[in-house]
Amino acid sequence: MQLRVETADLKDAIAWAKEALTPTPREQGKLKFEAKGNELKVTAVGRDRSASCSVEARVEEAGIASTGAELAVKGIHALPSEFCSIETEGNAIKILAGGFKLQLAEAQGEDASLPSLPKTQGIISPAELVTAVKKSAFAVAKSTRETDAVFSRVKMEFKKSEIVFVGCDRYQLARCVTSWKPFGECRASVLAEASDLKSIANLFKSLPDGEDVRIGFDPENPAVMSFEGAGKMQAVQLLDASDFPNIEQLFKDEYDVNVIFDKDEFTSVFRRVAAVTEGGGAVHLDISPAKCVISNVEDRQEGEKFNARAEETINATLIGRAVELDFSPKLSEALSFLPASHSCIRMRTNENLNLVEFDGQATRDSQPDLSYRYMVTPIRV
Repeated sequence: MQLRVETADLKDAIAWAKEALTPTPREQGKLKFEAKGNELKVTAVGRDRSASCSVEARVEEAGIASTGAELAVKGIHALPSEFCSIETEGNAIKILAGGFKLQLAEAQGEDASLPSLPKTQGIISPAELVTAVKKSAFAVAKSTRETDAVFSRVKMEFKKSEIVFVGCDRYQLARCVTSWKPFGECRASVLAEASDLKSIANLFKSLPDGEDVRIGFDPENPAVMSFEGAGKMQAVQLLDASDFPNIEQLFKDEYDVNVIFDKDEFTSVFRRVAAVTEGGGAVHLDISPAKCVISNVEDRQEGEKFNARAEETINATLIGRAVELDFSPKLSEALSFLPASHSCIRMRTNENLNLVEFDGQATRDSQPDLSYRYMVTPIRV
């Protein structure tokens, strides 16, 4: 194998491919270089992910070679010069950039092959993909002590021109609907690790303007999902979607209690109160006709001295009975995902107050926008 390639392109390809690898003490992973035609393709295959990136190159001799990923990434990242040459000699991969010479040992043994990529089912813009994954994955469990693996995953349901992303933990769930362009009648449910989807979505947000992400999977037997665009590919092993609980039934069409707030006013006051609410405390909402008193509740024993108190009253439109609810100070982060163009927040719950839904809406008189629905269990303090 012998070729010449732009150093920046090589670094980009290496950085892209290595994202598929999860190094362990026993296995550091490999990178495969394949020179053919007028391009260099860098490939990596991990336990649950695989990736490839193709860049333009002047190939003088076609060939394939593999090397350990860790040192290759470090060495190539440090390359100087605008161009570099790569060639194989014996059991070594030699890279020359300016006066800098890097020699990497060829990996022995068979290389893991890229999985057979499924047929492309449609395209989505990078921005839509990033937003939908971010909004839904926010609700998955962040603690490594969580024992139920389902709370670390995101379900994607393909319904014609829509994709519904759903993520949850034991206390909250988020549902985000986004649009895509299917190439046919596509209906399927797939399940993937939230961490993998977040990593992949963040990688594709750097695609050139106008480039779409092609999504591929087999609707009848969704085992692998591929994401491709601009010569780059990431694929992820899918899980059994039937393992994901039917939590969407928790969202209701009608609620007994509806409260409408000005979005900017509610979120800014909530953040101010949350700022002085300590870890074990909560933010308390006392909602009555025309107003809502937002204050903090400390987690302390009777007779203990308080550390800080905060309270502010805002306007509220109440439909239903007066209610009092306590929420985690982290609620403000979830509300930041509501559409920026909306001026109001609608809070909805039923008589038992065990679940509360938050939605955005354009004005006080309009209906809630259900493209992003966030539901949370209130805290009992």
